[in-house]
Amino acid sequence: MGVQDVNTAVTALGAAFSGVAALAAVAVARWQTVFGRRLALESMNTQATVERKLRLEAQRCEAWTAFLGAADAFVDAVWRLGHVHPGSRAEELRARRQPLMEACSGLRVLGPDVVVRHAEAVVERCARMEGYAVRRAVVQSALDALERRWCPGNAERCEERCGDSDAHGCAWVAHVMLEGWGDRDEDDRPDDLDHLEYLIRESGVLAGDGAATESGVLTEDDLRQLLAIARNPVSWNLLTAQDRWWRPRTGYAESRGAFVGSVRDFLTETGGAATGFS
Repeated sequence: MGVQDVNTAVTALGAAFSGVAALAAVAVARWQTVFGRRLALESMNTQATVERKLRLEAQRCEAWTAFLGAADAFVDAVWRLGHVHPGSRAEELRARRQPLMEACSGLRVLGPDVVVRHAEAVVERCARMEGYAVRRAVVQSALDALERRWCPGNAERCEERCGDSDAHGCAWVAHVMLEGWGDRDEDDRPDDLDHLEYLIRESGVLAGDGAATESGVLTEDDLRQLLAIARNPVSWNLLTAQDRWWRPRTGYAESRGAFVGSVRDFLTETGGAATGFS
């Protein structure tokens, strides 16, 4: 092989190496581009996942807060139903129940299951309270009307100022009887019921008995409903308890506390903010 042939071979080999190097450079550039794209996509996916998680957590917190507000408003309506006009009581309960049911439906969509179960327990407890809400309102209205007719002072002062001490005394005795009605002996209750009706009529709280222009009077229909409830005084302490003094154990506070606890536990486990729920 001559010198010229050697030079030709070396030149060809150099060209081949240059071509390989160029291909390698192209391959590296393509790999870098693909790798960069993968990194960018993974970063975007991670960011999107975090954003979805935060958005879901915010939606859940909003739904949980709305549910608690609706439940508390419903229970408050149950306790204050006696101050609502008798013809509007059923509508008042429906107006409070609807937001509660809608809020619970929103929880079922968002989850998680453990929180949903506790929310449904709260709704069930509210339904039980609704079962005696109207009866309680009737009893509370009677107690309030009788209390307004109490003697404003001693008997002499009452006679001087009102000339109606007997009526006020009847109102006081009827109030005492009605508050403790659930503790009366079942055998004595029929006679006591007649005496209770007599006292209420003599107290002057019935419309048409000189009290029609006063607030908080009772009608004949109110009295009829009250006596019907008194014939079967189931859970009487729930019907007579005044919330300005104390509220009897209905189970709502326990169910509500379990719901709040489930929310806090879930947020703690998932790294969310467990504040704002009480």
